[in-house]
Amino acid sequence: MSTWADVGSGHRVQVLADGVVLWEHRTPDGYQGLPSRVHQVSPKEGEHWQVVQAEPLTLAPSLHCDPELGGCGAHGHVHNGRYG
Repeated sequence: MSTWADVGSGHRVQVLADGVVLWEHRTPDGYQGLPSRVHQVSPKEGEHWQVVQAEPLTLAPSLHCDPELGGCGAHGHVHNGRYG
């Protein structure tokens, strides 16, 4: 999978051939970091995800926009094509 997949609730993911996931999402209410309400997250070096199921998309493990790395704290799973 190399195209963006809309997984709902303002979240999109792109799974690259090497297992790296790019994640675009709305920032949670009250987030004071970036001025934008949407931002993209790339993984820490060496992080990879397993495509448990391609259609509808299910990824393992969960996605986390780590505040220690400048993220907004969003955290959830992509299961059966939906983020939650």
